[in-house]
Amino acid sequence: MPAQIIDGSALASTFRERIRARVQALIGRGGTVRLDAVIVESGDNAAKVYAENQAKTCNTLGIEYKLHRIKSLPDHPVTFDDIAGRVLLLSSDDTVSAIMMHLPLPEGVDTYKVQRLIAAEKDVEGVNPANIGNIVYGRSSLAPCTALAVIKMIEHVVAPGENGLGSAAAAAPMLRGKTAVCVGAGDVVGKPIAVLLMRHDATVISCNKYTPDLASVTRRADILVAAAGVAGLVTAEMVKPGAIVIDVGVNRVKGADGKNHTLGDVAFEGVSKVAGHLSPVPGGVGPMTVAMLLNNVVEAAERRQTTGR
Repeated sequence: MPAQIIDGSALASTFRERIRARVQALIGRGGTVRLDAVIVESGDNAAKVYAENQAKTCNTLGIEYKLHRIKSLPDHPVTFDDIAGRVLLLSSDDTVSAIMMHLPLPEGVDTYKVQRLIAAEKDVEGVNPANIGNIVYGRSSLAPCTALAVIKMIEHVVAPGENGLGSAAAAAPMLRGKTAVCVGAGDVVGKPIAVLLMRHDATVISCNKYTPDLASVTRRADILVAAAGVAGLVTAEMVKPGAIVIDVGVNRVKGADGKNHTLGDVAFEGVSKVAGHLSPVPGGVGPMTVAMLLNNVVEAAERRQTTGR
């Protein structure tokens, strides 16, 4: 039988409805939900378009969106100090509960150094090293959005529940002892995914595109996450029949028609004939990542209302 496709767009839509309800409930209790985003205005139009779309999405959910623009002038190009100053100001502002930094940053500005300045409790992208460390220690934290998206998609498959969103509590016994293989060990994707799966008591194997005889490792996987950044790396011969396969890859590849196409790390056509469940690219992890960012925004606001920070 062909794989059941994990429709990330439909699942994200369901999550947004739950997010909207949480926003309304929080506002009803006298709280506020706002996302403060920082962008360096440059020639990168993609970041501007993303910010505009983000503002529209937030508006539909009742989330206030405040975009902080840092302009680069001919006689004063934006520096690390310019960006760091804005981030630190927001991090220390008691009225701010959720912060994100639009990328890319100007050449020469260290993204890591900027991200570590975002207060951990306001870091809704989960990129502050403190939040990633909290995941390892099993403490409550804001997980990196893509990693959280992957886990929620897996939970949806193994324990969909009545609302179809999946349940961490219900999924845990279903994942206990299952072999999960993560191909790719990036700091904000592969590694956090592996740790989050460990917290579900899965038997996790972390590998990468350089792993010798990679196919012999991936064929053991009940759950296979492809996040190596190599188009078509995972083929049908590398997949255990019936496995859950989540494709995190986003690769721009020029096709025979001369146009650029977005492809995942999984050879979709072949793997779809072997896997039990498969997420597509596009339309899989991408929409869910955006939904998880908004989920983290509400999470941060709820914590602030409860704890005051």
